[in-house]
Amino acid sequence: MKNTLIHTSLLAIVLGLFGNCGEGSSDSSALALAAIGGGTSSVKVASASDLAIESADDYNDNRYGLISADTLRSWVNDWANNKPAGITGNLVIYQTSKAGADANKSLILPKTGVKVFFAVDGNNSALYSWKTFRETRDNGLISIPGGTSTTGGFGLISGANIDAWFQTYGVDPTKDLIVFASGSGDNYGSIGHQHYSLRYWGVAHEHLAILNGTIKGQFPEAELGNDTDESVPPLNGTFSVKQLKNVDNRILTLSIEDTIEVAKNNGHHSVKGLSSTVLISDNRTKNTTNTIGSYTSSAGWQEFDGAENATGTTKTSGGAIAFEGHLKGAVFVPHYNVVERANLDNTYAYGASAAGTFNTLKFKSKADVQDIWDTYGTTGGPNSGAPAYVEGQTILQYCRTNTRTQTSGISTQLILGRPSVFLEDGWSIFGLLAGSFPSGNFNDDVTAGASTYPSVPAKFAPDVQGAIESGARGSGLGAHYNSGVKKSTVDYFQINSSATTTKKAFVEDWNYKNQ
Repeated sequence: MKNTLIHTSLLAIVLGLFGNCGEGSSDSSALALAAIGGGTSSVKVASASDLAIESADDYNDNRYGLISADTLRSWVNDWANNKPAGITGNLVIYQTSKAGADANKSLILPKTGVKVFFAVDGNNSALYSWKTFRETRDNGLISIPGGTSTTGGFGLISGANIDAWFQTYGVDPTKDLIVFASGSGDNYGSIGHQHYSLRYWGVAHEHLAILNGTIKGQFPEAELGNDTDESVPPLNGTFSVKQLKNVDNRILTLSIEDTIEVAKNNGHHSVKGLSSTVLISDNRTKNTTNTIGSYTSSAGWQEFDGAENATGTTKTSGGAIAFEGHLKGAVFVPHYNVVERANLDNTYAYGASAAGTFNTLKFKSKADVQDIWDTYGTTGGPNSGAPAYVEGQTILQYCRTNTRTQTSGISTQLILGRPSVFLEDGWSIFGLLAGSFPSGNFNDDVTAGASTYPSVPAKFAPDVQGAIESGARGSGLGAHYNSGVKKSTVDYFQINSSATTTKKAFVEDWNYKNQ
């Protein structure tokens, strides 16, 4: 398996990857956060390039990143003799779903050295944040809650809660190999976010993997266990991310202020830790077609194609966000197409009731994934005139809640080895930060509090900073302001009109690691 980390200082300088991260730096980018949070010179502050790995051409040859079912099977069958070099602990398989409704084919059967757990099922994710690896966070400008006050949030999982996951399941990511897998169905949004979260907190990529495709259809029934075979969480783990305080991978998540800096100049910026120019990827494509040729500028395949109130908030019955549009200069990428969805796998049949023709939802070949990213849309359609990807360039990816971006992120960061960072808050948060919201568009649907849209500091308002376009690429059209935006919705997200940073959660996380 090839690793595409850039080691030469000459190339790093060309790509703009080095910067001042020492004490007293005025830079507010992720590369300077170690200094802000009290880091020392012994801390490895990662650039986006450091965190990308390139898959082998044949996924069967990978031992971390995106792995095949054949590789996982060889580990399960004889972990002691087949485990990768450098792994001294257990194989921990964390299934985000069951392989089927039948209790006799629900999970990979645990064996010696192989632990298999289900993601917490049926529990309140506000209490069990490891169900989604996300929670309500405050970035200093706006909070990032979920649908209701009891269903958790969409922000980064905190240090205390990721530690609770390690300690609940007895996982040590410096010894164990952790594989995130889907029993059935497309769950790359969940398992991709789990992988991404552990990388953010500093876990090395050699200790993390994602199963390519589903367990269902790739493992025979004889190799599957029933619900009672699930490994029992030991509840006695001792690992803490405080043991990873010498690693700072927070560049994976780009703050609101740095996103604005990148977008307002069409990918040119002064943010440390990124390449000197950034390719911006809008992944809010509708999951309605697997035919790339049908995606045209007039087909309406984009989530926002000029319509009013196209993007809802994450609040239950919350209605629209303040403005619609795209990050200026963004390329619209059909994330749906990097996964094979048309062909069925009939390798294994599970009993008389199942014919064995399952869609195992594996990623397309590395060559096909690269073809989608390199040739789609640069000569016509919604991406007409878009620049082609430049080797070593960072890709800034975003969607509505940073869920669909995890599918596209796997394709770039773990398959193609292309540095990728993510707007954690997603458009459902970003689109509330209107600095010039028309007063007539505000619906005062509750009586308490102010009846005008809250003031957003100009430097954190994407519409004011010229970071938004709502028409075709290069149209010059700014944000499209929705009408009837509810005061009750805006109140729910608690915009701080006196905010001085959008990196509060990042600093909190660094301080937690360094307690």
